[in-house]
Amino acid sequence: MAELDSSAPHLANASTRSDVVSWGVQPDAIAGISHSSGRLLYKGPDSQPEAGLWICTPGRWRLAIPRDELCYFVAGRADYRRDNGERIEITPATLVLFPGGWSGECTVHETMRNTYMLTAGAPAPGEESAPLATPALRDPLSQTNLVDWGPIPTMLEGASHTSGKLLHKGPGGRSESGIWRCTPGKWACHVTRDEYCHFLSGRSTYVHESGEVIEIAPDTVAFFPQDWRGVCTVHETVTKVYMIR
Repeated sequence: MAELDSSAPHLANASTRSDVVSWGVQPDAIAGISHSSGRLLYKGPDSQPEAGLWICTPGRWRLAIPRDELCYFVAGRADYRRDNGERIEITPATLVLFPGGWSGECTVHETMRNTYMLTAGAPAPGEESAPLATPALRDPLSQTNLVDWGPIPTMLEGASHTSGKLLHKGPGGRSESGIWRCTPGKWACHVTRDEYCHFLSGRSTYVHESGEVIEIAPDTVAFFPQDWRGVCTVHETVTKVYMIR
């Protein structure tokens, strides 16, 4: 069941769930008629930020991305071709950060599915073309060259240790995205900025300060709003992709 009314809205089994709603025909078609559907996880004031699950059928269309957008593709096959000539090939388990100001074309060869977060801020003048290369990463779960990010500082029980890999950090800290891994333990959790998480492996339990219990299993996508407070217990080492803003 989708827990969209939670203190941290979340969806289990993001890769396979079928209870999606139609979002209509993809605009600016060049060839074919791509149709979109999905589930909205969270939408802030004036649609900023926004996070959810998106599915798109085959076709080719133009797109312009106004704000930094992180996409974790879990199914399908597609090509994104940026106006500067760069090509990003999409296969399952591809993580991509499309920087605000990105423009080009998308060709969907096989129906694709991703979870995503759009940040709340647009690029400042002069930032529209940066970075020149679109940050992307294949198969985040298999990454072994993670950087030691140290122990969790607010431990209650055990000794959770974190590591990760930074995919992208926007100008002025507008957004940050990457991979995060955490070993078992129990700790106080305070989310200082809005955060999207797609949990790839491991199991954990988040208990909000209100007493609400949120169980996290592999393939759960969640949105933790700024100032979420509670306790996290990691039962089995967790790996997730994330975006904060």
